[in-house]
Amino acid sequence: MINNIVEILFKNAEKHPEKLAIIHKKEKVTYRKLAQDVKEYAQYFLSKGIKKGDNVLIFVPMTIELYKILSAIFYIGATAVFVDAWADKNRLDQALTIVPCKAFIACPKAFILKLISKKVRDVGINIISGKIRKTKKNIEIEPATSDTTALITFTTGSTGLPKAAKRTHEFLLEQHYVLKKHLAPQENDVDLASLPVFVLHNLACGTTSVIPDFNPQKPADINPKKISNDIKNNKVTTSVGSPRFYEKLADFGEINGLKRIFTGGAPVFPKSAKLLQEKFINCNVEIVYGSTEAEPIASISTRELLDFKGDVKDGLYVGKPIDDINIKIIKPSDKVIEDFESMWLPTGEIGEICVEGKHVLKEYYNSERAQNFAKIHYNMQVWHRTGDAGYLDNDGNLFLMGRVKNRFEHKGKEVYVFPIENALLEIDGIKIGTVLKLDKEIIIAIETKIPQGKIEQELRNKNFEFDKVVITKIPRDPRHNSKIDYDKLKKILS
Repeated sequence: MINNIVEILFKNAEKHPEKLAIIHKKEKVTYRKLAQDVKEYAQYFLSKGIKKGDNVLIFVPMTIELYKILSAIFYIGATAVFVDAWADKNRLDQALTIVPCKAFIACPKAFILKLISKKVRDVGINIISGKIRKTKKNIEIEPATSDTTALITFTTGSTGLPKAAKRTHEFLLEQHYVLKKHLAPQENDVDLASLPVFVLHNLACGTTSVIPDFNPQKPADINPKKISNDIKNNKVTTSVGSPRFYEKLADFGEINGLKRIFTGGAPVFPKSAKLLQEKFINCNVEIVYGSTEAEPIASISTRELLDFKGDVKDGLYVGKPIDDINIKIIKPSDKVIEDFESMWLPTGEIGEICVEGKHVLKEYYNSERAQNFAKIHYNMQVWHRTGDAGYLDNDGNLFLMGRVKNRFEHKGKEVYVFPIENALLEIDGIKIGTVLKLDKEIIIAIETKIPQGKIEQELRNKNFEFDKVVITKIPRDPRHNSKIDYDKLKKILS
């Protein structure tokens, strides 16, 4: 029985040892060499005092070295802990208070964090990536079990405090199995993976990953020519990334060679879907809806989305939920759910999307408040509150309306932002926009080069309701640079 995703990596190394596992810039590694290095790194970490169950903070760029380190940590049953590279001192200290770490593995540049954060300074075992060497010791490895925590990452909580998403080896395997079923990788696929976790998935699939020549911290600042060369030179057939990544790549012009693209992590409205479908020639573009805690939930091709004849007020169509997940829509609430059944809404009514399945995160690490709010225990199952508003229609199609917390009341009705954001994008010259209610005023915030007076008149002509229009640079989430950062926008407008 396989308990650890690294066991699949080792099997793939036996099956096709000389096949390329990862390509990054001019560096390449075969499955055989990768497996060998993972075992040597594991011995080195054990010799330094890292053992099963220890939390290890990792600050290493998205390189081949990162996946040698990460796989070795999984192999010995330790837990890899990742804090976003853009995290400031407060977020870093909050994260390490929630998840105290025994070891710190980082590139030389990241050791500056020890000057910034006492929490990082207090970590006892320090290892510089790139300096890991073969050790003469051969320490017996205590195998990781399915319930061993493999990976902890952080997602922003509704209170602003980071939530520690705890992924066990069982969870990683279940997520891998579901992704493999729905992404259907082919044996000879070469995948351009701009989202770090998907390289792990590819290693378990036995396919080749190409890490694009870009800074993952700034996915919107890619050099399209470099990425296009990565695709051409490595004969890339598939790719996984954020919508913003592909939109920037599409700015370069038509892209040939790719057969399939999977994009997610942010809403993809029809305007973006049309751009991707036009620019990626003879390529099937699949939009995946999911979250840190549940990936995937539903999916739809750009062609299906563009062929859908609904109205913009219907919300964002994201396809049918996958077979491996259960969905309930519940009444929107800012409180802990005590009686789950009493909160269920009938088909067609808008509420919060809740999901349950083997690949749905069951637990946050040392985050009791987040656990109580986001997880619902019902009939021996753990349901996850996504925080997304949406509904199911009579045909079982899922529609998104925006984040539950961004809804507001106007003239006795609940207003959700996605239908309005979609309608704004249909106006030529609007790059991105949204609607908020601040101090009883309805404010439409838009990123555009259209003059103020002209855009206000255009909005009135199209029957938008508002008290004020603000033209501004719309802040986006630092992780994917694709979603609107509503909290930051509210601060700007205030």
